[in-house]
Amino acid sequence: MTNMSRQHIPLKDITIGIKGWTAKVIVEAKGMPRSSQRSPVKYQRMILRDSEGTKVQATIFESDIDKFSDVLTLYKTYYISNAVVKTILPQHRIAKNDYQWHINSKTVVEEVTEEYSSISVPTYKFVSFSEFSKYINSDAYVDIIGVVIHAYPPREIPTANGPQKIQELLLVDQELIPKILTMWDQFIENECAAIVKNIKTKPIIAAYRIRIVSFNDGSMSTKGSSTFVINPDIPEATKLRSWCIDNKGELEQLTLKKSYVGSSSSAIKAPASHEIIEVKDIQSLEEKQTTFWLQAKISIPHSNQKYWYMACNKCYRRTNIDYKQTFDCVHCAEKQSTAMPRCLLEVQLSDKTGALIATLFGENAEKFICCSAETLMQNSTEDGVQNKEKLMTIQTKIEFLVYLKIRKLEISGGAQYKYNILNMFNALPEPTLQSNKEASSSTVQHVAGECSDEFFDATNTTLQLTNSVEILTEEGDENSQIIDSDNQQ
Repeated sequence: MTNMSRQHIPLKDITIGIKGWTAKVIVEAKGMPRSSQRSPVKYQRMILRDSEGTKVQATIFESDIDKFSDVLTLYKTYYISNAVVKTILPQHRIAKNDYQWHINSKTVVEEVTEEYSSISVPTYKFVSFSEFSKYINSDAYVDIIGVVIHAYPPREIPTANGPQKIQELLLVDQELIPKILTMWDQFIENECAAIVKNIKTKPIIAAYRIRIVSFNDGSMSTKGSSTFVINPDIPEATKLRSWCIDNKGELEQLTLKKSYVGSSSSAIKAPASHEIIEVKDIQSLEEKQTTFWLQAKISIPHSNQKYWYMACNKCYRRTNIDYKQTFDCVHCAEKQSTAMPRCLLEVQLSDKTGALIATLFGENAEKFICCSAETLMQNSTEDGVQNKEKLMTIQTKIEFLVYLKIRKLEISGGAQYKYNILNMFNALPEPTLQSNKEASSSTVQHVAGECSDEFFDATNTTLQLTNSVEILTEEGDENSQIIDSDNQQ
């Protein structure tokens, strides 16, 4: 440790070929050691920042990791010289810098005493859980801070690149919104293992460079460049710990529920007018983004569908277990899950420019046909649901704002795109949805969350909806765990 000021140069001036330089930097982020996906080489990555705000990505390899294990501590300041400076490809770049450093046994690292440490501790713009909808399936990375109240067991899931291991953590923030954080592969062995070890203390974690995905109305997923700090020594964590003490009872209740679904306050908000596109524009945007807002009418295009499937009542994934039987779900690792029917419809979304086929799930699907999944199941035979012809008559008279998620499937001969409806929003003050056979007589009843289940009785095909200004939130779909396999690298 040095207790005197030394001459140093800014990070922006350190390039390949510069000799005898010394930099004064603070360790802003530091990941745990891990191995490369394509080789057994062990590495540890960190982000360093100087007093001008310039950052550089630095990496330590193999045996040198142990040499520097007791130095280069998070939020401390160091003089560093004789690191190897190399260019870095844009796809591997974390810091906004064309160069990266390799720190090895010849690199000189000296800690700066607090008296001479003129670089401020980093400040972060943590994203609250209620704001996740802004970042779902976007290219943006976010920083979050939350309390870990439960850890689910590790499990293996299918992905486009084969089976991969994940472990899910249940977090809450000061709005008492529960959200799932999915840890991939080596994050399970390193960061997640440390978190689970302290789970009884409800550790606070700060997570940096996290991706927000559409699963469960906005959940978190790691990328290879993600970093974590457990119980960080920052003001936000101190404030959150005090909040935990004041809300111990509420946290205990959430822990017992182990809720997968975020609260209604986290629901996706209605889009601005410029965010709404037309059906004809989707094809040109399919390679650029994964979610869209459409304003469209909804109808059932064909009767050759089952209309429901048997699902785990916790994660909504498909199961072969019989109705109301309890079982240990292999998808969400919940013990004593119950097999329950869940509504699933293929619908047509149409506007003045065209139409497309999309999938509608769960409560939104039940509201659309005014019939519960249980009633559909009870009125099904080996040939399918009864009264299919009546189901075919249901359509919306007005247009809805529909939040659509696109999935690209690679098939022989090219790619195929599938669309799932995540949310529906009716912004009109007087919505009128009805059967086209009874347009002259049926009316809309604004009964939040209810369904008449009289579809199979007489001619009541009135569609019941929530109030006109409420978001209809889809909790998740059976394919929602197929998350991009690049989450972890």
